[in-house]
Amino acid sequence: MLITLIGRLVQFALMFASVRIMTQLLSPADMGRVALITTATALFALFLVNPVGMFFNRRLHAWVQQGVARVRFHLYLVYLAGVCLFASGALWVAARLGVDIGGASLTWAAILICGSIFFSTMVQTLVPSLNMVGRPRAFIALTLGTLVTGLVASVLLIHFTGQSAEHWLTGILLAQVLFSLVSYRVFFGARTAKTHEPSPLTADKLRQMAKFCGPIAIAVLLQWAHMQGYRFLLAERFGLAQLGLYAAGYGLAASLMSAAETILTTWFQPQFYRDVNAEDPLRRDRAWATYASVLIPASLLAVTALIAAAPSLPRVMLGPAFHGVSDFVVLGALAEWARMMVGMIGLNAHRHMATRALIVPNILGALATYAAFYALAHTIGMAAAPLAVFLGGLSIVAFLYGVTYAGDAHMTIDFPRLLPATATMAACAALAYASQTWLDLSQRSVPLLACLGIGAVWSLLAWRLLKPSFMNRAQHP
Repeated sequence: MLITLIGRLVQFALMFASVRIMTQLLSPADMGRVALITTATALFALFLVNPVGMFFNRRLHAWVQQGVARVRFHLYLVYLAGVCLFASGALWVAARLGVDIGGASLTWAAILICGSIFFSTMVQTLVPSLNMVGRPRAFIALTLGTLVTGLVASVLLIHFTGQSAEHWLTGILLAQVLFSLVSYRVFFGARTAKTHEPSPLTADKLRQMAKFCGPIAIAVLLQWAHMQGYRFLLAERFGLAQLGLYAAGYGLAASLMSAAETILTTWFQPQFYRDVNAEDPLRRDRAWATYASVLIPASLLAVTALIAAAPSLPRVMLGPAFHGVSDFVVLGALAEWARMMVGMIGLNAHRHMATRALIVPNILGALATYAAFYALAHTIGMAAAPLAVFLGGLSIVAFLYGVTYAGDAHMTIDFPRLLPATATMAACAALAYASQTWLDLSQRSVPLLACLGIGAVWSLLAWRLLKPSFMNRAQHP
């Protein structure tokens, strides 16, 4: 636990340094272009890659034990190459139809999007898999190495070739290329990854995979429309520079929420997957409730801490051109909290290998998001986007928990414990936010001290609320 925690803290420090440096070097318009390129990448990655990656994770332990993980991964790479070819064709068609990706040329867009699809997926599959099979040191080393190399390469490219979103993203891609090769060597060079001849891929096995992956593909496509697709509308309606400001504020909230989520999933999600694959039926049944008992209170701690520090955070973590985005930080934190809850409840579908249940709720969420956006955009401007995402996420959570899994006796949430804790955190967040309106945040040290003070208070709250779960996890690895 200590190694993982230290590694994650260093990882987050690097991530936040990257955000600060990126917003220092790039203009709001360049940030808007970064947002559109990464949004386009996410469309293909989520729709065509993520479902197969989830199947890979779901079967990883069994494949490693059987000695067939390497062969299965090679098939995965062939599939990724096909996805890249499809993405290239889709980008060409989109360009002919007049779709604009922030002014980026078709060549640049294809290189960055397809390169990220292939090499980023390799890294994001193999490196977390090291943690899942009990190799946290290698997992941490490769994670940090990828981040450091990407940051250095991006800064050097900006310095020597000029300021642009494309140069920044190229540096990240170069790091992914390098560490995809390194992670392959590390993962499959281990004794635990010895290769045996697998059983052939029969039609039944392919149908089983398609049954698992197909509904996820539809669900994550809807999630992309819900969480990211609207950014093309923002660029068209409000302009690239305004989108860049929005992306910086929302991205800051998303980075911090993802940091908290990553710590939790690194520590608890491997246990969830071990539980759902356990022979003991009682352990399988309790897998979701055990995971939720940690993720829900921890996510509430994260979102309330972000709201509390929102007036000061942009001044600490973003360049001067982005200091006025605190409203987007607050609304982005709420939207990302809803996303975390959707993902947490959606894991129950993975537990049952019944992912079709995710389709209808995600249709509802996407429709609710765009309805709310169009209803609110003319009155509150760009703030309508994250608010609409939040409302769409709540609709998915309500449908999944209240309708889809209403009869699942094993999906239990400890509301008597959560409600008073949530009220306490909300009151502290409101007090902290209001107190910063009385401070002179233009002084360089004041925002930093405010964030440190809020961090100290929320650390105490976290220790009090989460200590039993972490102690239990340490005693039962």
